[in-house]
Amino acid sequence: MVKCFVELLRPINGIMAAIAVFIGALIAGGTFVAYMTEVHIAIIATFFITGAGMTINDFCDREIDFVNKRNRPIPSGRVRPKGALMISMTLFAIGIYISYYINVYCLVIALISSAFLVIYSYRLKKMLVFGHLIISYLVASSFLFGGLAVNLGNLVPVATFSLIAFFANFSREIVKTIEDMKGDKMGKVKSLPILFGESRARKISSLLTAITIILAPVPYVLGYMSNTYMYVVSVGLILFLFSIIWNIRNTPAENVQKLMKVAMTVCLLAFLAGALF
Repeated sequence: MVKCFVELLRPINGIMAAIAVFIGALIAGGTFVAYMTEVHIAIIATFFITGAGMTINDFCDREIDFVNKRNRPIPSGRVRPKGALMISMTLFAIGIYISYYINVYCLVIALISSAFLVIYSYRLKKMLVFGHLIISYLVASSFLFGGLAVNLGNLVPVATFSLIAFFANFSREIVKTIEDMKGDKMGKVKSLPILFGESRARKISSLLTAITIILAPVPYVLGYMSNTYMYVVSVGLILFLFSIIWNIRNTPAENVQKLMKVAMTVCLLAFLAGALF
């Protein structure tokens, strides 16, 4: 049962979102002695809401996952759909409730993000780019959530990082839909590769990745980040560049999106290194 619960929550995603919150707080320049409690609450709330989103997504995708990912807890029969829905709603409620104790701005973001996760899972996932936009917003908003938790007057650098995260994730989301085309056709999901073809979808993904590469040095140029940031982020940008090459060469989508995930992780570490050193 515990293993199924962990699989539903996909804690790696929650941890990465929590790290983004922590980085957002660091970049905003909050004094951690004064704001440590707020940062802790923001991290916990983000982890719960992310886990809730992953769970309700599995609930809504149970029929598609029976084709694409039959080993997931619900399609494999290890977790009942109603049980997964109850877990999701409970986690959403906890995440939103504790956000209230940070400040009203974080509460609003928690409410909006939770609503988007539910709407995405039930409806927007099947509506072309809207689903990609929602997920990319959710990734980017983690940085903003952390910044709002500690410093309302220094959000420009946080917003810059949020924009970089938005384009990087948008690009990867498109590649993931290429990987899931078979099941998505059965579920009547109107994804980019299904409507416009795999080739065009790869080109759009590559363009968004190129925008990410262009934006990444901006925080350094504007003086928000140190040399350490550029050293580390350069590794991530090289990986992103290779992902563009793989896309152009029609490398299997699964391999491309995994490479992009590694690149995003390296960039996340660059954000952290730049904020700390």
